[in-house]
Amino acid sequence: MKSEIIFLALMIIEFFFLIFFEKYLTDFLERSNLVQHVREELIESHKKKEGTPRGGGIIFLISIAFIIPLLFVLKVPYDTFRKLLFVISSTILFGFIGLIDDVLTSRKSSSEGLSIRSKLILFSVATVFLFFVFKDIMSFNVIFLGLNLNFGPILYFLLFFIMMVGSVNAFNLTDGVDGLLGSIVSIMLLTFIFLSYLTKNFLLLGFSLSLLISILAFLWFNSPKASIFMGDLGASALGGAIASLSIVFKTELYLPFIAIIPVIEAISIFIQIAYFKATHGKRVFKMTPIHHHFEILGWSEAKIDYRFSVITAFMVIIVVVLKIIGL
Repeated sequence: MKSEIIFLALMIIEFFFLIFFEKYLTDFLERSNLVQHVREELIESHKKKEGTPRGGGIIFLISIAFIIPLLFVLKVPYDTFRKLLFVISSTILFGFIGLIDDVLTSRKSSSEGLSIRSKLILFSVATVFLFFVFKDIMSFNVIFLGLNLNFGPILYFLLFFIMMVGSVNAFNLTDGVDGLLGSIVSIMLLTFIFLSYLTKNFLLLGFSLSLLISILAFLWFNSPKASIFMGDLGASALGGAIASLSIVFKTELYLPFIAIIPVIEAISIFIQIAYFKATHGKRVFKMTPIHHHFEILGWSEAKIDYRFSVITAFMVIIVVVLKIIGL
């Protein structure tokens, strides 16, 4: 009972602290000129966002500090601690790469920070590092629809690589509408909160809840019209967190369903590029990622948030039901 009370108190303190902190962080980022620069080709409504502070996703990393007291009140097996360390390391490492991009973007006074190639190299190096440092906690068996598939070390590494690098990139692509990424990741986290409770992994339950609360605090300021953006720091950290949680809970092949919106966002770009090249200039979508297509069609940012969140919730429910019935 004592640990439950401490946990509840930490969550309440975290929420109000981060709400208070984010307000002052917004002013600090603005004074530091760590602000958004909007691409010229974006629709007119986005140009009003020029100069909005970015980097608000730092509170996702700060939220990690609130689960440290749990290490002192819970009897944590070494394997469980290593899994938590893997998830935390993924969140921080990818978040730090995102921070570099945010800083460079602001310093260049343009929408371009790190080049696509530089990002891929950094994300790839981080992924390889994480795999070999935490290889001891990974099982090469992948469970999907009741099947126990033995991938072996090489094939599993390829799956791990695609999951980590793909998630971080796709989450960055999705972060283009006020409140969108925060809203859908909040729903995704409910999957891992449920699985944590089901497996009695209260340390990862604490991490998932703490991250969820930090996102809710962020959304207080990020709902349309946003007064602060999470930046690549926040989007990359969330991508790393969701991918690593999926690996820890052996839901690797369910990740495309849990993260259905980022997957669709990424696929829309591939389709657009392939069709553009094949037809010498024609387009499938008015603009990609696909949330911009719907904006041009007249959808408000709030409508995009709500409908993409509904789709995410539906897919999360399906995955949770599959896990309940043992699939």
